Amino acid sequence: MLVFERKYPVNVFDTDHTGHMSLGSLFNYFQDLAGRHASVLGFGREHLMTNGFIWALSRMSAEIESLPKSWEDITVRTWPRGTDTIFAIRDLEMYDSGGKRIVAASSSWVILDYVTRKLQRPDKALSFLNATFPDTKALPANASKVHQLSEENRIVSEMTASLCDIDVNLHVNNARYIHWVTGTYETDFITSHSPHKVEVNYLSEGYRGDRINIITAPVNGSANDFIHSVIRISDNCELSRIRIKWREQQL
Repeated sequence: MLVFERKYPVNVFDTDHTGHMSLGSLFNYFQDLAGRHASVLGFGREHLMTNGFIWALSRMSAEIESLPKSWEDITVRTWPRGTDTIFAIRDLEMYDSGGKRIVAASSSWVILDYVTRKLQRPDKALSFLNATFPDTKALPANASKVHQLSEENRIVSEMTASLCDIDVNLHVNNARYIHWVTGTYETDFITSHSPHKVEVNYLSEGYRGDRINIITAPVNGSANDFIHSVIRISDNCELSRIRIKWREQQL
């Protein structure tokens, strides 16, 4: 079962004040289905842990036509596309209740040694998996590096990673970075805009108690395109870099 899909209801607690699925919740749905499918195929977290390995999301790129509303039934689909250097590639799509594709994404995952956190080559760690991966791509290209922020017009927001941000691997869950970043926008902006494209790089692990600076700067002076850098204050380590392109909503 190399292409895997599952229907989900959009719960109220997965939506924001606009009544639509929040951007962070979108990443949660994708993470959930990716984990379920990996387990079905025999290389989920529980399987990798028998050899002392874990999955970690490194990059994600998503193009969003629209986000579903609360109580809408959606279908999420995913499939692996083999490996690219150190990355295991997995594509994802979301469909609305009428069967229209509303989100397309490509994700790049790495395998880490659970104790040392050293990278493992996925083709070696998954050598027991003998499969022909689908050629179909959700997006034309795999997720790539996000450019550095501009030095101009920077805004800094400070916060602290709490217990609710931490996942089973004892580091900050990937979707929490999206929640953090979108939480820095003004309510009026989120009300009048919807996310169009999202690019995320996960660069280092964050932990409970980390004091964080979220540094935001527009791309080339744009009013709808921003890059966010998530920095741990204690050692100035960049944990994540996120670019979000927004489109204005017709209210």
